[in-house]
Amino acid sequence: MDFARAGRAVLAPLAPALLAGALLAGCSDNPVPTDVSPASGVAGQIGRVVIRNLFVLGGEGGATIKQGGSAPVYLTMVSSPSSIESSGISGSSAPSTGSDTLTSVSSPQASSTELIGGPIRLPAGQDVQIGPAPRIVLRGLKNDLSPAQFVLINMRFERSGSGSLNVPVQARQGDLQSYSPAP
Repeated sequence: MDFARAGRAVLAPLAPALLAGALLAGCSDNPVPTDVSPASGVAGQIGRVVIRNLFVLGGEGGATIKQGGSAPVYLTMVSSPSSIESSGISGSSAPSTGSDTLTSVSSPQASSTELIGGPIRLPAGQDVQIGPAPRIVLRGLKNDLSPAQFVLINMRFERSGSGSLNVPVQARQGDLQSYSPAP
């Protein structure tokens, strides 16, 4: 008797039911709480720089930051490695390290923006997290800033060019309590 063939003949019709049971296991109307929080910000890409969890930190416990005040910007960036980068000469190319540099940040909702410590270098393929200490600060807010608002953030990179993202303002509470307000 061929046990392998007999086993397949019995289990094959049951496979969809077994798979559905495994996928639904643990599902209920009362989800189990976890320590994992959803990301606070938005994601996007400017050139070859991938941006994750970009947000503006609002006031303590949901308080409004008043007009004229300052607000820090937090995010994670990674410059995707590239095997070939144009050298600027037609038909010529040179190997690239894939690294990049964030050279400036601006917002129409702020009089100025400060990159504390200067431009931010992004080594190829490595996550560069800005936070929990501020490195990017919106200065001289033109209007009050409250949680649940959105702020347009313009970013310029040395190699990837520039782009804009509409970024949420998150209250400094819960998981974001460890992030510093603007200096």
